[in-house]
Amino acid sequence: MTQIGDISETVRRVDEDRWLASRFAPADVRGDLIALYALNYELARTAEIVSQPTLGDIRLAWWREAMAEIHEGRTPRAHPVVDALAQSRKLWPRQALEDLIDARARDLDATPFENEAAFSAYLDATAGQLMRLALIACGAEMPEAFITQAARAWGGLGFVRNRRTSLAGVSRDDEITRAMNAYAQARTHAVPADAFPAIGYLALTPGYAATLKTGGAERPLLFRQLELVAASATGRL
Repeated sequence: MTQIGDISETVRRVDEDRWLASRFAPADVRGDLIALYALNYELARTAEIVSQPTLGDIRLAWWREAMAEIHEGRTPRAHPVVDALAQSRKLWPRQALEDLIDARARDLDATPFENEAAFSAYLDATAGQLMRLALIACGAEMPEAFITQAARAWGGLGFVRNRRTSLAGVSRDDEITRAMNAYAQARTHAVPADAFPAIGYLALTPGYAATLKTGGAERPLLFRQLELVAASATGRL
């Protein structure tokens, strides 16, 4: 049986902000979120660990087949993250998971996106889809308008933090401004308490943007914890 604690430590190491937000969920829901975020990590790092796109396609196909085994009631292949997803109390929508996997194929192409619409669609299919699945885990809902803007904010800023270029000719400062404009739109929505563990990390966007503009180091854990507590208490990101 999978030791969810081991997977949780991995998520904490590689995706600490989502891990921190998941702490606001009931204990049983946390396990679901951790399994989901562990899957996201495995998918997101595909482009980093393969030497050519064909190998990346094979890796993504492996994960697609693993999800099929879970949903078809077959014995899933041996992998701690697959085991965690299979044991989850949620039956994840198969198509939603497959869409998340398929979206990561774009990471295998290192060229910038052809236009802003293509970039926004990618963010919605990755960061946005992850939010939708996390909300399912929490038994919560948020408007699609919120998810679209939240994905543009968090995902867009993630490109800057990871030193990636989204569009040719777009400056780093413009990338940050674009993400913050999306954040301003997203935060007009109130966040119910049951939805916060799935999306609360969006409250950290302004702090990251300010740090990136000044060229500072990553933000201290204590600051991020306090921002999450404040956002949870007010229901505003």
